Amino acid sequence: MRYWKMQLSPTSSARELLREFRSTHSVCTHRIGAHVWDVIAGGEGEPALVLLPGGGGSAESQFHLIDLLEKHARVLSIGCPVTVTRVGDIVEGLERLLHEYDAAQCFVLGHSLGGIFAQTFAAAHPERVRGLILANTALYSPRRGRLVGAALRSAGYIPRRLVTSYLNARVRRLLADHRDREFWVEYFAHDEFARIGNRGAANRGQCVADSVATVPAKVYEGPTLIIESDNESGFTLAERLAFKRSYPHATLCTFHGAGHLSSITRCDEFVVAVLGFMERSQSLAPE
Repeated sequence: MRYWKMQLSPTSSARELLREFRSTHSVCTHRIGAHVWDVIAGGEGEPALVLLPGGGGSAESQFHLIDLLEKHARVLSIGCPVTVTRVGDIVEGLERLLHEYDAAQCFVLGHSLGGIFAQTFAAAHPERVRGLILANTALYSPRRGRLVGAALRSAGYIPRRLVTSYLNARVRRLLADHRDREFWVEYFAHDEFARIGNRGAANRGQCVADSVATVPAKVYEGPTLIIESDNESGFTLAERLAFKRSYPHATLCTFHGAGHLSSITRCDEFVVAVLGFMERSQSLAPE
């Protein structure tokens, strides 16, 4: 039986898993230029799998995926610096970090905003990318990009309690009926938001606006997996269709009945799709 077909479900709750994860994993910080990056490394083997969280989240926000994936691969979870406002700074920082972690080539998995970063990095440095995994992401249309960017930038001027209230409500909607919903509501609206704060949220808006203004002229043409959900709410249907047309060579994995946070709501299937794609891509790679 191949490793990616093994049973992957954790028996513990997300709260218990995080408690154990924090006792066994360290967060490393790296200053690159004006920005401080956080990285969690686990597992072993080559090439590494790089995780870029959605929403510009921390390296730790991927703990549920790291816990499963590091059993089968070397994993580098890389958080987005609070201070970053340009996609170009993300690309430069990732290239430097991969050098520091001796990851000459890697698979890159980006979710949502992390998927936008992943696309840009892969287009800029295809020689560093063994395969690209884009989950619940697309590219914003110019109009929506401006609107989403402006909405996020407004977080710099409104009371913190209003921002956390909005986050609470959004996560509850995205994780309706999920057994660990209240944990994730608390984690995203408190642990994660405590890290980035209002200014960090506003800077994410700057990144969104910049991503619209700096769309790569050419996409990554190597092995690509697109993971989507049929109840996706982060991007419009038109944006998702245009995104898939730009990657005609990609393998498509659709989770039916799932929403924007498929890596949480369909975690087992998500991990199986990722590991299976990595294995197939490795077998096709030239010697």
